[in-house]
Amino acid sequence: MLLTSLSQLLQGNDTALPEVIEDTAVLVKDINNLEHRPFKIQTAKGTVLFFVTQDCPISNAYSPELARLNKEYGSEKFDLILVYVDPDVSISEIHTHVKEYGLSAFTAVWDKTHDLVRATGATVTPEAVVVLPDSTIAYRGRIDNMYPALGQRRRVITEKDLRNALNSIIKNKAVQTTRTHPIGCFIPNLPFD
Repeated sequence: MLLTSLSQLLQGNDTALPEVIEDTAVLVKDINNLEHRPFKIQTAKGTVLFFVTQDCPISNAYSPELARLNKEYGSEKFDLILVYVDPDVSISEIHTHVKEYGLSAFTAVWDKTHDLVRATGATVTPEAVVVLPDSTIAYRGRIDNMYPALGQRRRVITEKDLRNALNSIIKNKAVQTTRTHPIGCFIPNLPFD
């Protein structure tokens, strides 16, 4: 029983997660001190938030794919944002991580108070959340199935869940799979949460 509960926590158990962003006025600053309102979507097809940490090996393993996604889907009019969720990391450490992992083309924000985590229901890193202009969460979950379980990494990726969702949105079609279970490092609650 304890192992099942721990497994659900580490794999992003998704009970009672929001389907709509309630507070679209959430304001965050990026690592260059510029203000962003990721849920106030005006000209983009949607906002894609990637919840990451600088010290999660699974999150770091996705860096090449994140760079590819940014290059391919940023040009398709999505706003793609890296959301660093570790409250103890410094801006300097985030700058270093972004540079060392080839993610400099992204807007990177530090969600040290977990405003974006709470708004979207993100539970692990890496986790992707796609929000549409009408504030609905079109997709929440894994990027793909590179990690089918903790400690297991595929050589060949067979399911590209996030890409499928983004391609559906581009084609003005309904997203077929709106939620998947992300595998990664658990996002802990903040003290006094």
